[in-house]
Amino acid sequence: MTEIVRFATVTEVDADLGLLTAAERARHERLVAEADKQAYAAAHVLVRECAAELLGMTREEIVVEQRCARCGSAEHGAPSVAGGRAVRVSLSHARGQVAAVASTRRCGIDVERISRGPDRALSAREVAWVAGQSDAAYAFTRLWVRKEALVKAGHGSMAAARRLDVLADDGPADRVGDVRITQWEGPGFLGAVAICADMWTEN
Repeated sequence: MTEIVRFATVTEVDADLGLLTAAERARHERLVAEADKQAYAAAHVLVRECAAELLGMTREEIVVEQRCARCGSAEHGAPSVAGGRAVRVSLSHARGQVAAVASTRRCGIDVERISRGPDRALSAREVAWVAGQSDAAYAFTRLWVRKEALVKAGHGSMAAARRLDVLADDGPADRVGDVRITQWEGPGFLGAVAICADMWTEN
């Protein structure tokens, strides 16, 4: 088994705040809306459960850190499992819905409430495709979650989302370069997980 992927409603996760690090609890407390706090906690516990299952450990043994590759801050950045374990993780949360993945390969995951976002986030080809669909919000979100998952897996950046084209000839792509993309769908939400072909090793 090389990856564990889970999408869940917030209420499906036993989000024990005692599992979070001091830094995570501080970020949790800075959130204002209770729904955002619940989603944050659920996602950060769910990613521990995914990593624990992949590594044959308990979720209590998993410590998740965040560090920005650009500025070195521990206040933001991609999550990772502490201790130098050969696993990559990614998580996402929206109000009411969360997602997480643990993999021996570079990976990224996203979940979003279905909505119509701005055209500036899409390539010209993607804008035309969305405009031709009967449900523009659904079509836009299918593309957006792929872009988010790809960026979290290390491909492109959200600042240049317009240049990250995720359309195939017959609709949203299930592969971009060497990255496999799988779509998930729940009531009112869409998600995507991106798994790279190459194994990940610590630099």
